[in-house]
Amino acid sequence: MKRIFLRDSDRATSGFSLIELMVGTLIAVICTIGVMTAFAAYEGQKRTTTNGSDAQQNGSYSAFMLERELRTAGSDIVQGKNYGLWGCTVQAWSNTTKRLPLAAKLSAPFDNWPLATHVVPVLIAAGAGSAADTIGIVRGNAIARTFRTNLVSTTSTTVTVDNGMAMFSNEYIMVSDKTSGKCSLGRIASIDGAGTTFTFDTTGSSSVGFNGLYSGAAYVFDLGVDPSISLFGVNQTNNSLVTYDLMQEGAAAGTTIPPISVADNVVQMKALYGVSATVNDLPISSWVKPTGATWAIDKLMPDTDTADALNARGQIRAIRVAIVVRSRQVERAPASSATTAGNASYIGYSGPATITLFGDLDTSLQYTVTTDTAYRYKVYDFVVPVRNNLITKFF
Repeated sequence: MKRIFLRDSDRATSGFSLIELMVGTLIAVICTIGVMTAFAAYEGQKRTTTNGSDAQQNGSYSAFMLERELRTAGSDIVQGKNYGLWGCTVQAWSNTTKRLPLAAKLSAPFDNWPLATHVVPVLIAAGAGSAADTIGIVRGNAIARTFRTNLVSTTSTTVTVDNGMAMFSNEYIMVSDKTSGKCSLGRIASIDGAGTTFTFDTTGSSSVGFNGLYSGAAYVFDLGVDPSISLFGVNQTNNSLVTYDLMQEGAAAGTTIPPISVADNVVQMKALYGVSATVNDLPISSWVKPTGATWAIDKLMPDTDTADALNARGQIRAIRVAIVVRSRQVERAPASSATTAGNASYIGYSGPATITLFGDLDTSLQYTVTTDTAYRYKVYDFVVPVRNNLITKFF
């Protein structure tokens, strides 16, 4: 038998055996799995951090915007508290279209707001069931404030007052009649040389001005060039904090500007009144929900103003707001495709299915928010004093 011997050079070029290739492939697969596991863990942590930051940013911005507006609530109308302005039903126009009172109910999320809006610094309309609350804010931004300007006379296009100091063209004024309980907004187009007779911009005022609208002693209040009668609520369809301009400045005749988004991924907003024991007390004696025979929106803004409504509005000292925001992306995979929001079982997640708002208060003041456990949630709870409601002295 003839034997064949391989030289060293032949062995060097003969390649890998099948066993060697399989071992090498196995090692590569193990290394790949290890790398991918580490990468998945890193991405999961990164996603959680990013989503938490997004939720925190949205919550912080929502709280900032609401707090800023709430702190200005009642600006330029404080002096009207005892002169027929507070509680009067607002009449307002823009681009020849009457905007207030509303001709029809607004769509969600503001469908809980009444047709007639009264001059009150801040009010809350409770959302039914799990619906979010609506916060309404009235404010002006005049350069200066004139105490108790009296209405002397009116025509279809002008108003004459006894003191026009610090009132300028393009500013809005509100005329209030304590006897009739009426109040109307109008925008000044020009002022005469004496500074006491204003000609109105007919697109931003009643077509007949204030002529014949007032039966008794009327007072004029300067609200500046950019007054605001606005609503804040949560669109729970697309999860966003939105605001709506009731005055509809800038809207074309016969049209409306829809609600404007303020922040994304906001799922709930609830609010409480901090009230004093009496109108003349300043400290908050209790927190109350915006519901019931005293604090519901229709009781604070009745069709015909009452002494009870006036007293209740005068007791409001602060607003406490809780905003619930959630992460942008799904955090956990559902256990099955049949899961539903709020009661689903998600792989690896053990977070609560509900969140309690105002948990430090009595249970009667708390709200329970049902969550989708695929997301992470944050709650922003803050108190804002209604500073212009703290002024109780008769001016």
